[in-house]
Parts: sequence; C-alpha cells; structure tokens
Amino acid sequence: MSLLLAPLLALGLAPVPAVAGAGTPTAFVEHVSHHRAGTREATAIMGWLDGLPDADRRVMEPGRLTVRQRRVGYDALARAGATTPVPLPGSGAPGERITITNALPGGFIETWTLQWVSGDGGGWKQTDYEMHAPVIEPERPQEL
Repeated sequence: MSLLLAPLLALGLAPVPAVAGAGTPTAFVEHVSHHRAGTREATAIMGWLDGLPDADRRVMEPGRLTVRQRRVGYDALARAGATTPVPLPGSGAPGERITITNALPGGFIETWTLQWVSGDGGGWKQTDYEMHAPVIEPERPQEL
C-alpha cells in the first residue's frame, strides 16, 4: 500500500480514478461516515436534510445514518481532508453528490441522493429518493 493511500483510508477517504473520455479528466474523492440516532451528528444531518426545500420529507425516525459524500476536482482531496462530514456543506461544485441513508432495525431503509447544481445561486437538489420496507409475508407483498 502506498504511503499516501494508507492515511487516506484511515480518514475514511479514498481517491476514485479519473473518468476516461473526452474533455478534462476529473478526480473524485468519496468520504463515508456512519452516525447513530440521537447523536449530535445525526441531529445535524437530519436538520440539514429537513432544511432542503425540495427534498422528500422523511417518513421514518432517524436510525443508523450513513452519509456518502463525493467531491469532484483535483482539489477535492484537500477539501475533503480539511472538513468534517458534519455539518454537511452548504455549497459544492458541479458533479458533487451526497447520499444519506437512514436504516432502522428490521430492514426499513430511506435513501436520499442530492447533487450540487450550479445556476440561480446554486444548491443541493435531490436527484433520487427511495424507501424500502421488508416483506413480512411474501405471498402478500403489498401489506406491511
């Protein structure tokens, strides 16, 4: 393992290779963090999510939260290492993405994916929302 990669992995940061194709190559850095319900961090994450005007409202109480932040650009590593995962950023760069997963015991899961969009002042815009509940009786999958 390289001397540079070991400290990145210890911080929960991992560089993702540049995407091949036309145009300027782009570097990505992804940071993943986990937070238990009731912690200061979990409360801040839910507050950030609830404060987004166009995001789907959560259906479930907070459980175990996983935050996956993808930063873009050659300075992404420096920016990711200089900031903590909470509070979540108020700004970003085009192509940056945040995914928040709320998992409760029993298999109930909610996931929001947001991407930074430039223009009109920029902002985090929801691009996907999913809610999954376990199937209790496979012969009656529509009933919870």
